[in-house]
Amino acid sequence: MSDKRLKEHIASTSMTRYGQPSKELQLKAVENLINGRNTFVLAGTGFGKSRIAELFHRMIPDETGAVILVLNPLDSLGDNQVAEKKAAGFTTINLTKLKFNLQTAKEISNGDYQFVYLSPEIFLNSKLFETVYYSPKFQKRLALIVVDEAHMIWIWGLVESGAPGKSISAHFRHEDYGIFRPSYGKLGPQLLFRNDAPLLLLSATCRPVAVEAIKKSLKLTDDNVDMLHAELT
Repeated sequence: MSDKRLKEHIASTSMTRYGQPSKELQLKAVENLINGRNTFVLAGTGFGKSRIAELFHRMIPDETGAVILVLNPLDSLGDNQVAEKKAAGFTTINLTKLKFNLQTAKEISNGDYQFVYLSPEIFLNSKLFETVYYSPKFQKRLALIVVDEAHMIWIWGLVESGAPGKSISAHFRHEDYGIFRPSYGKLGPQLLFRNDAPLLLLSATCRPVAVEAIKKSLKLTDDNVDMLHAELT
């Protein structure tokens, strides 16, 4: 399928599913992901970044049992996004320490959930999730990894490197204080172990120095990640 026909197909699917046209940047991001390109979307709050992963999943044949993994910094954010995805017709779960058990791990491996939300702590520190994530069965289903609030990778990298407090605080939004965890600064090595599933990085606020640091942390170069910019907050 040509790029033009692919974009038309994505746009048509969006119109059918949501009753409104997608933004050009949303279409471009989905097109990139279908072509296996890592994509970093910088767009303001309310832009519709979460719809990108939804549209991407709708392009995948149902019989593949594709799973999209979404890393986000707060359980409450995951709860909100789970409600949003369920309303859009997806099967989804927000993993928390209280909810994650052997039965849930089995359900995830079996592809019962199209979207799996989890914190970086579970992604990095849960032995049970590690068993699921590294299994060939799950890796075969893994279609995309989304990192929400991607700027936190850089901020917590500064924290762990011992950067002076003033230089760190200069990059925090008020709502970032006290709710994010240093685990976001340690995501790189584990994200590097995956099948050919692309990465989708999302942020509403990310300075150029932060973008470069994040790319370095995740071993991304200008050749293997596409930067898509919209209006930032």
